[in-house]
Amino acid sequence: MSTTSNERPALLLPALAPVYAATAPLTDAWLRVVCGAALMIHGWPKIQNPTGAADMVSGLGFAPGWFWSILLSVTEFTGGLLLVLGLLTRLAATGTTIILLVATYFHWVVLGQGYSGAELAWLWAAVTLSFVAKGGGRYSVDHMLKKEL
Repeated sequence: MSTTSNERPALLLPALAPVYAATAPLTDAWLRVVCGAALMIHGWPKIQNPTGAADMVSGLGFAPGWFWSILLSVTEFTGGLLLVLGLLTRLAATGTTIILLVATYFHWVVLGQGYSGAELAWLWAAVTLSFVAKGGGRYSVDHMLKKEL
């Protein structure tokens, strides 16, 4: 029996198929909103002091530090807001994924914390990367506008 990439394995409990079909878009939206809110909360102090991370980003080799600090602040907070809304989802997810991968490197390598220090950034990077691939989903402004990147 051959399968294509669009076919799904048979459910052990086929009666649950309607439940899964109804809840899948909701769980995608919930994950997108929670992820975006977490980025906004984490980015809020940076937005209030956009150049406050200049020394840290300079130490990572991003020069000039003031420019990259502002870009970090705007991308983290605004990217989170866009994810919450599901607006320009793929663009926001791309920017935040890059930031989260740099954060993973920062905690794992620069601070020497290894996996335990980088775990959250790595996990959130996996979440944002999934929205790069999938977009905002059914319950997003992108879907409502019938346009996405």
